[in-house]
Amino acid sequence: MKTSCCQSKKFLLEKEFSMCINRRCENYMRPTSLKFSIPVWNKIFLGFFLFFFFFLTFNDFSYNNKSTRSNELNRTNVKELIPLTEENLRRELDSNHIICPEQVYAQIMIESGHLNSYLTKKTNNLLGMRYPFKRSTSAVGIFLPATDLIIKGNQTELKKYKRQNTYAVYENWQDCIRDYKFWQEQTFKLTEIYLTFLGNVYAEDTLYISKIRSIAK
Repeated sequence: MKTSCCQSKKFLLEKEFSMCINRRCENYMRPTSLKFSIPVWNKIFLGFFLFFFFFLTFNDFSYNNKSTRSNELNRTNVKELIPLTEENLRRELDSNHIICPEQVYAQIMIESGHLNSYLTKKTNNLLGMRYPFKRSTSAVGIFLPATDLIIKGNQTELKKYKRQNTYAVYENWQDCIRDYKFWQEQTFKLTEIYLTFLGNVYAEDTLYISKIRSIAK
């Protein structure tokens, strides 16, 4: 505490009043009031405390906001933002190097009711693809038409539904195109079909296909 008159600690405290005993003060030996003050170091500490508290709190909020926005963007599949249109579909078929893209495009138009079927809208399944329990797939689950139920999981988890009538479920329509590409690569042996064609239609030499195989290796 300090006197309010000269801001010094020189005072005499009586029962009912305080008296300044600072000889240099004009209020020397007269009643004076006291002033409660916070020490300088305490002020400095308090200032730093308030500064860091505000700074860290602000950073935490800022970080949380950025983190939240980042998580939201991560959860949003960019492909889902691309609308399913005939033009975008053709581009997707080309970018995935689908075999016979024009014919597959026609397939999709038939299977999906020109991109408006219930199965297409509910499961992003454009081609009536069944869920594959062995080959590679981009499907994320199955659709049970009997109960109108979607069940997500991997091939091991969904194996118990193998004998039921199921359709593949995709996160977005582009994944359905990717899955069709997987199917083409793993079941449609284009090279073998071409070689068979050569042997049946093109070549007269009965060893023609064997010669091609040996050189192609």
